[in-house]
Formats: sequence, C-alpha cells, structure tokens
Amino acid sequence: MSVKRRFFFSVVANIARAGASLITGLLIARGLGPSDYGNLAYLLGSFWAIRALLDMGASSAFYTFIAQERRSKIYYFLYIFWLTFQFLFSVALVAWLLPQAVVDRFWLGQERQMVLLALLATFLQNQVWQTVVQIHEAERKTIRIQMAGLLIVFVHLLLVALMLLGEWLKIQAILWAIVAEYMAGALWLSRTLRHSILVPHTDGEKTQKSTVRTAFFEYFSYCRPMIVIAVFTFCYEMADRWLLQRFGGASQQGFYQVASQLSTISLLATGSILNILWKEIAEACKRGDNTRVFALHQRATRSLVLLAAIISCFFALWAKELVAILLGTAYQAAWPILFVMLFYPIHQAMGQINGILFMASSQNATYMKVTIAGLLVSLPASYVLIAPEHGALVSGLELGAMGLAIKIVGLNIVFVNIQSWLIARHYHAKYYWYYQFSGISIFFTLAFFSKYAVQGFIPDASEMIETGAKQGLLLGVVCSGIIYLAGVLAFFLLVPKMVGFDKAETRLILKKLRLSVIGMNN
Repeated sequence: MSVKRRFFFSVVANIARAGASLITGLLIARGLGPSDYGNLAYLLGSFWAIRALLDMGASSAFYTFIAQERRSKIYYFLYIFWLTFQFLFSVALVAWLLPQAVVDRFWLGQERQMVLLALLATFLQNQVWQTVVQIHEAERKTIRIQMAGLLIVFVHLLLVALMLLGEWLKIQAILWAIVAEYMAGALWLSRTLRHSILVPHTDGEKTQKSTVRTAFFEYFSYCRPMIVIAVFTFCYEMADRWLLQRFGGASQQGFYQVASQLSTISLLATGSILNILWKEIAEACKRGDNTRVFALHQRATRSLVLLAAIISCFFALWAKELVAILLGTAYQAAWPILFVMLFYPIHQAMGQINGILFMASSQNATYMKVTIAGLLVSLPASYVLIAPEHGALVSGLELGAMGLAIKIVGLNIVFVNIQSWLIARHYHAKYYWYYQFSGISIFFTLAFFSKYAVQGFIPDASEMIETGAKQGLLLGVVCSGIIYLAGVLAFFLLVPKMVGFDKAETRLILKKLRLSVIGMNN
C-alpha cells in the first residue's frame, strides 16, 4: 500500500479516534471532578514515567529493526521476553518489594491495590498495544490496526457514557475498562501477529537470519545511549507530576491534565504519520539514501508544524469559551493553562518528527545528548515554577499548573530547534527556522481578527453559561472558524512556499480539487 494512501487513512482514523477520545476525556473529567480526575491522571502518568525507565529504548529499537527489513523471529521473541520481564518486575516492585511508606510517599496516599490496577491498565494500553501497532505498521497493515484502534476507542466511549448515566463512574471502574478493552484487542489480533512473526514470507523478500547473540548485541548497541535517556526521562516525568500533585494538589493536576488533553487536538495529523514516517525513514537509511531521508523529514516537519499552528492559534483565542462550553464552571480556572498549552503541540510535532529521524537512523548518541541537556534544565525550572513561596526548603513562584505549562512550552521551543539545527548540519543542509515563528504570528493574527469579526454578537462566556445559552457561544466559535479558514486558505494560495509547495504544485492541487468537485456534481 502506498505511503499517501496509508497516510490518508491514518488521518481519517486519527480524527475519528481523537474525537472519540476527547469526548471520553471530557465525560470523565466532568463525571469525576477536578480532584478525582487529577488523581486518575497522576496514577496513569506515574506509570508512563516508570514505563520510560524500564523500556530503555527497547521499543524504539524493536520497531526500527523490523521496519528496516524482514527480521527473524529471534528479534520478536527477545523483545517479547523483555516486555514480560518489565511487567513481572513492576508487579513485584509495587505488590511486595516497596514498603508502604514509600508507596504512600510516591503515590501520595493512593491505595496499593489501586496502584497495581493502574499498572496493569497502562501496561496493556501502552507497552502491549504499542507492540501490536508496531508489528502491523512494519508489515504496512495500517488499515487493519487503525480499524482495531478505532473500535477500542469507541467501546471505551460507550462504557464511560454508560458509567456516567448509571452514576458509577469511578477511577477503579475506568481502569478496569481500559484493562478489558486492550486485553481483548491484543488477543483479537494475536492470530495476525503470530502469522507475521512465524510464517515465512513468500513475496520474494528474504528474511534476515540471526542468532540470539547477534540479535541481543544489536539491541544492546542501539539501546545503550537510550538507557541514559530513560533514566533522565523518568526523573523528568515523575518530578513534574509529583511536584504538581505535592504542592499544587489534585485539582491543579486535573486542570493541567484537561488542558493537556484538549491541546492534543492540534496533533491529529502528526499522530497519523509518525509510524508511517518511521517505517519509510528506516528503510531509506538502510539503503543509504540520505537525500530521501532529509526530504521526508523536511516536508513532514514544515507541513505538520504549520498545520498544528493553524489549529492551535485559533483555539488558543477561544480557550476560555471552550472550557466553559465543554467542562463547565468547575474547570473555569483551567482556561489560562489551556491557552498556554495549546502552543505546545506546534513544536511537539516538530520534536516527534526529529526524534523519529534520530532513532530510525540510529543517531541515538546525538539524541541522547540533546535530550539530557533539556531534562537537566527542566528539573530545576519545574521546582522554581511550582514550589510554594513559603514553607519549602527553597522558595518557588507557586504557579501550579500554569508554571508547568509555561516551562513545558518554553523549553520545548528551545531544545526542539537545537535538534533541528543538528539534523540540518548532519545532512549538510541549511537550517530554516523562520517559518515556525512567522507562521504562528500570521495565524494568530488571522485568528484574532476572525474572533473580533463575531465578537460583537457574542456575550461574555461566563454570562452565557449562567443563562444556559451555550448554543449561541458555540455558533460564534463556528462562524469565527469559517472566517479563519477562509483567511488561512487565501494566505496559502498567495504564499505556497510556507508549506513547502511551489506555485506549480499549488496549481496542480487546485486542478485536482476542481476536477473532484465536478465529478461529484456529475
């Protein structure tokens, strides 16, 4: 299947999945309230950090190897063995090895049984399901895995809606739902995975034969610099979440989580192409085709960064109204945090693409150095921004979730651009940086004027919530969005180079669109 077709289907599937996930998250947030939602976010987030520590880059190595070329089943079995070890070690650690005092200190009063349930849910949702996705993408079976992912997300939405209607929406029930969904999904696709791993291919491609020793040392060589990243990433992830939970409280954790989740709407296209891009870059690197590698990176970066900027700039100006419409007064204090966090996906998209190039091309040492430098700066910055002004060993600014949002967005911009500069230097190319900031400025200006155009017809958001007139507020957002999209389209027609197209390519795209419209009318 071609890259364009796989990408198109992935975009459509990701939009549907992101929409369902967003609705599910909003239902959970409203049903649990800021405090319990913050506790759920902290439980899941803590095991995301632990997962990064135990993984040690093995998941990246596994996907890179099977994406480069056909591999023998030894590569699969070694990775599955490592996954099994991670799970058993984590369970033993939480269930028996850690003293109760450490559990109370680390998970801040959560019961040990709840912590174990969160461990099981995150392991199935992240490690196990990620492995299923990687094997399918390596075989270019994008449609099958996207359909399975869609089904799981919509089942989860249905279960959460039923819990909310039945008034038994609790943290424990949500975690059990995640366990059941991803376990069923993994078992359902196990037959396909077994066929991909064990059955010889007959399409003319040779499967690489390897010994256990060869495969082990290839994994070890790839993961060695990633081990250092894993340790620092764990410290970074846990420090941010623990400091916010400890000094800000569960409600601040809930505000940050809701802002972070809403901001991911800007990453729809990025999430759609990551595994596909990884596959194509890994293959090109294996062939030594550096021209294609850099071309893939540049086109994906420019297009996806600008697309994220288009979405983020519009919704940032409507942050207060979005929180009012979607979450109600309980979360109204979260809107300034959402405003800041909506700018994070712009450079997050850039960072994810950079990370894929580093890992798919086995430039792990360079990736390690830049990542560690960022994490070393991040840890003290988090403390200063989140810690209380009084009562702590070292006084902080006590900004809570807002401080964490400012730190994440600011440092992300700096270190992602350092990564991009190193990539350009490695491929002996000129580094173009200006399109990021010119694009954000232009789209933010267009968003401001589109909101101003309908501002006179829309009363204050808080007044509309009190009077129950959410429909008018939503209509204003939609009308502003139409004006904004018209402005964005006009801008791209005038300056196609902003998205990496020349005028000839733009004319070709317009011709295809015109022919499509004529065909639909006929």
